[in-house]
Amino acid sequence: MKNKYILGIVFLTLQVVSIIYARFIPERFFCWAPYDEHSHYEITVKVNDAPLSEKEIEQRYHYKGKGWEPRAIHNVFNIIEQYETTYGAKDRAEVCVRYSTNGHEEKIWRFSKK
Repeated sequence: MKNKYILGIVFLTLQVVSIIYARFIPERFFCWAPYDEHSHYEITVKVNDAPLSEKEIEQRYHYKGKGWEPRAIHNVFNIIEQYETTYGAKDRAEVCVRYSTNGHEEKIWRFSKK
């Protein structure tokens, strides 16, 4: 019976630590809180100096090339980085994401494998 209590306490402690940790990272996947960031973004991509269309961008990342991200914009960055460091690692891709979070000033995030 004692082992069950210890196991339960360890499990709950890990949950609390995970929630606290998630509040301090940009992705915030597991915060158990309402999304507090809303970003409008547009992705542009060049592969071997040839620009991709919006449809090609969506096919490349399996994600909208232009739109609204209701979670942290870092989720979009992670999708791009994952693809470009695995499937697209041999491509000479230049990626630019223009985004505005919560109506603030537009920012630019870039990824390049040249």
